[in-house]
Amino acid sequence: MKIKNIIKVLLAIFIVIFIVNIILYSSSGNYAAVIRIDGIINDAKADEWIETLNGARNDPNCKGILIKVNSPGGGACASERLYGVIKKINAVKPVVVLIESVGASGGYFISCGAEKIVCYPTSITGSIGVIFETINISRLAKNLGISDFTIKSGDVKDVGNPFRKPTNKDRAMLQNVINSVYSEFFNVVSSSRHINPDILKKYADGSVFSGKEALQIGLVDSIGGESAAKSILRKKTKIQNINFRIIDRKKSALRNILGEKIFNIIDHLNILFTPKINTML
Repeated sequence: MKIKNIIKVLLAIFIVIFIVNIILYSSSGNYAAVIRIDGIINDAKADEWIETLNGARNDPNCKGILIKVNSPGGGACASERLYGVIKKINAVKPVVVLIESVGASGGYFISCGAEKIVCYPTSITGSIGVIFETINISRLAKNLGISDFTIKSGDVKDVGNPFRKPTNKDRAMLQNVINSVYSEFFNVVSSSRHINPDILKKYADGSVFSGKEALQIGLVDSIGGESAAKSILRKKTKIQNINFRIIDRKKSALRNILGEKIFNIIDHLNILFTPKINTML
């Protein structure tokens, strides 16, 4: 009899634990992912963010995504890739962007993929524009007696070469590229924010705006900060008591070893010394 009673007690405990787990599992299903996109946007970090975003997209327990943006921009292509992923996710589950201190240039580009954009009154945003920049040390090299030896298949193949002066042909080619990338950025903002192109032209010259100014222009939907962003997501998910769960970016092993600060310095140096098209504040 004692053994039967023990078995009954153990069975009852097992059933209780099973029921509790089912309740906890079902309640944990109602969560919104909170994902941070911060610092300079480059290809390597974009890959990590995209993996994290797609993980939230594919999780049936994730009902919506709050993206906290704090970025001055970065690579044009990396920014466009992130924008595209965010836009696709927003088609299947609501995405709200919260611009914190800075969400400018590429940081604003990616934000346009969300259903709603929220910021603070003092947030810095906008900077709708594209730039190509590099360092030219041709005069310094000449004074130091340093010469460059380059064999190329065309006049502009080594455009951005710091050891020679840029030519008119260089400038014309790069300007065409800049205009093309800028047109893509401009059209994304105009269509996603439903702003007439003629009106947007007045503001899309690289200018930055405070959150209050951005709201007046139509670049953002609210300046209510995090509380407003979460409130919007609750309405979109139709789950008033939804939990907000922080999902860390899936960083590369090397980035984890060296640390984010070291890589931030490397990112800035890469922007400075490597010729490329940037959407950068």
